[in-house]
Amino acid sequence: MNDFYNDTTNAYFNAVDIKKTIQSNNLNHIKRVHGGTENEETLEELITDVVYFLENLTEQLKEEA
Repeated sequence: MNDFYNDTTNAYFNAVDIKKTIQSNNLNHIKRVHGGTENEETLEELITDVVYFLENLTEQLKEEA
């Protein structure tokens, strides 16, 4: 479980870094490409969802330890 927690927290911090990189390079309004076409979601919305999920998962794992 400890390795899974460490991997999850690492993924969380990587996702936060990606989010900051997207914001600092003003890429947040680029539309998501899925299935070869643009969609309504932006890069910022996608990475925000990933960060939120990983943050909650990390908290759950911390509580279980």
